[in-house]
Amino acid sequence: MHLALKVDVDTYDGMQDGIPNFLKLFKELGIRASFYVPFGPDASGRAVFRVFRKKGFLKKMFRTNALKLYSLKTMLRGTLLPAPMIGSSFPQLAQDIEREGHEIGIHGYHHVEWQDHLPGMSEEKIRRHYELGISAFEKVMGKKPKAFAAPAWMITSASLGIQDSFGFKYASDTRGKHPFYPVVGGKQFKTLQIPSTLPTMDEMLAWDGVNIENFNAQLTLQMKALSLSTHVHSIHTEVEGTALFPVFSAWIRDLKRDGVEFVTLNEIADETLKNKNAPQTEVRMSNLPGRAGPVAVQI
Repeated sequence: MHLALKVDVDTYDGMQDGIPNFLKLFKELGIRASFYVPFGPDASGRAVFRVFRKKGFLKKMFRTNALKLYSLKTMLRGTLLPAPMIGSSFPQLAQDIEREGHEIGIHGYHHVEWQDHLPGMSEEKIRRHYELGISAFEKVMGKKPKAFAAPAWMITSASLGIQDSFGFKYASDTRGKHPFYPVVGGKQFKTLQIPSTLPTMDEMLAWDGVNIENFNAQLTLQMKALSLSTHVHSIHTEVEGTALFPVFSAWIRDLKRDGVEFVTLNEIADETLKNKNAPQTEVRMSNLPGRAGPVAVQI
């Protein structure tokens, strides 16, 4: 079995504290991963308004014990506290990701704004999000990004169409089972999608019967039940990278010991593009167990 780790950075603290933990662990185990960083502001405090907009959000916050997963500063940024830039505040750390053999792409620009307001954004504003993220990435990394990962797996027909114009090698905006080219409302798009195949830790911890003690075993069962030769698992610097790092670290060590081979999303994209075997597949915004609000799902 092959496993690609898709490391999403959502916050300033996640960038500062979670990435060094991951880099140390991956170096020790000889694992290469794929990191996606937002280069715009951390306005995580605005997420509190999802209580009023997204069904199940408050219940999820209680079930996953959000106060332990996110610092008080994170939960106030963009409201009572300033909204610091995320990737742009840590150029050395962003460059360390690539220096240590991992790949780095962009996880949007303004994570919270994209996640909460994408469906109502004008095409001009969506394009501006891409442009700002790409420009900030170039200033730090000295080159254009090859990959884009949409915050919270949020897409629209407009966002995919504008994405196509930037020539990314691939995107990872969706949940699904295998690489594909997206179709939304009958319209076909040309940027290859590498979907996440497994539920996230914060989603599973909202399931009945799943807790910190049995999480690793339950996630491994999910991997085996799907019967895929290659999985993509999204992890977060704020969750697996800090508060629950010991749990994640134990799981990765077990997988490594059991012979699981770790790959990057870029390698999956290379293989797919070489074989020209990715189908055109419909994408819909759908609800997933344990998640508050819909995400883009391969049908």
